[in-house]
Amino acid sequence: MPKIGRFTNAEARAAFSSAYDTVAAQWPVPSVDIDVETPFGTTRVRRSGAGEGAPIVLLPGIGGNGMVWHRFIGDLSRDRVVYTPDVIGWAGRCEQTAPLRDVQDIATWMVAVLDGLGEGRVHLAGNSYGAWLAGVVAVHHSERLASLTMFEPSGATFARPSWGLLLKFLKAGIRPTPERMRKLNKWLMPGFEFTDEELAVVMAVAKFRSGVPWDRPFTDEQLAAIAAPSLILFGAETVVSDPVRGATRACDNIPAVEVETYPGIGHDLLWANPDQVIPRFLTFTDSHDPVRS
Repeated sequence: MPKIGRFTNAEARAAFSSAYDTVAAQWPVPSVDIDVETPFGTTRVRRSGAGEGAPIVLLPGIGGNGMVWHRFIGDLSRDRVVYTPDVIGWAGRCEQTAPLRDVQDIATWMVAVLDGLGEGRVHLAGNSYGAWLAGVVAVHHSERLASLTMFEPSGATFARPSWGLLLKFLKAGIRPTPERMRKLNKWLMPGFEFTDEELAVVMAVAKFRSGVPWDRPFTDEQLAAIAAPSLILFGAETVVSDPVRGATRACDNIPAVEVETYPGIGHDLLWANPDQVIPRFLTFTDSHDPVRS
């Protein structure tokens, strides 16, 4: 049954707010926070940067929020506007009032956010689960996208995730402790280590009950409906999916797609390899910009 995301209690909400604000204060570039009304409640969006061309919109991985991009926002917003929304139904500064029942609702939510921001077409990108969310929008509303980018898409984007992957997350989530979350992260993203402030957010998120539908593999027909130019980047050593199978399905079905796999890199693709990944992403967005091209 569809649910509205919520914290388990007031103390959990307060702990998250404190941790969120600490990371938000580390944002390295000037920004403004915008609250956008949608059919599913109010969505908090942070706007950074300036410049011509379609803006970039970034969606975080599972349970994340717009603040996860603080490490990269300086490079990403140097020449254009970048929006980093919290995802309604996940822990963040959104206030969800209606449930997201299915993928169509996810796409409707994103379009409502774009409308509220006054943006027509955007370069939509997501990491991990956020890549799946971005793909959902592309399936249903490619006309609103100048491009689609998936950074290390979640294990359920192109195929069903393995039971081993699900068990890892389940064991860490039953009784989360800082040690267990660091151990899970070391397995998942070996080239990246949480700061104390980031870990505080992760621990606070553990006491939030998600209101976002679980990701499910896209069908061939859904992938074929993605009309936006697409870029999909995999880490060859990822533990969340089979990058060869994912690349094959993407190339066989998405009409206009570029796929790259980075050797020696896992699910921490962007975090472990920003010097390669960010320029590749920005070159792609520039080449498909409705103003610059």
